[in-house]
Amino acid sequence: MKHTSNKLMVTIVAFMAISAVSWAQSPLLRVGDPIPKMTLSDQHEKPWVIPADTRLVLFSGSRNANTLVQSILSQKSADYLNSKKVVYFSDLSKMPGFITRTFALPSMRDLPYSVGIVLNAEESQSWPREDDAVTALLLNQGRVSKIEYIKNAELLQQTLDQY
Repeated sequence: MKHTSNKLMVTIVAFMAISAVSWAQSPLLRVGDPIPKMTLSDQHEKPWVIPADTRLVLFSGSRNANTLVQSILSQKSADYLNSKKVVYFSDLSKMPGFITRTFALPSMRDLPYSVGIVLNAEESQSWPREDDAVTALLLNQGRVSKIEYIKNAELLQQTLDQY
């Protein structure tokens, strides 16, 4: 009886562990998936959303990717992204909170365009990413039609020029 009880306990614990991992991990966005609703704020603490008519979403999940996007967008007018139906958001969740509040966000407030800010890693866990690359999700009627990983300014500019 004790042997059966131990097996049952091990099975229950294993099931709970697998369930917890499955619940905690969202599947990555793929071509054909609808863009998920996100509850973010921009660098000015104003609500930030992905509008229904968006054609391109740029996502940076690392400091280098963020620097790449800013190197291109800092040369553009304040309405550049809106005119092209492009949105941009950045995952700052891995950065220590003190650094985010003291340095990153204040410097981002000088940017002339809106940047969605991810402070909670769960908000962006389903977004595909590669090290030091900007993720570009091309949209068609709110669904992902193509995913690209951009690692240089020339390719990012070419992608933006398509819109």
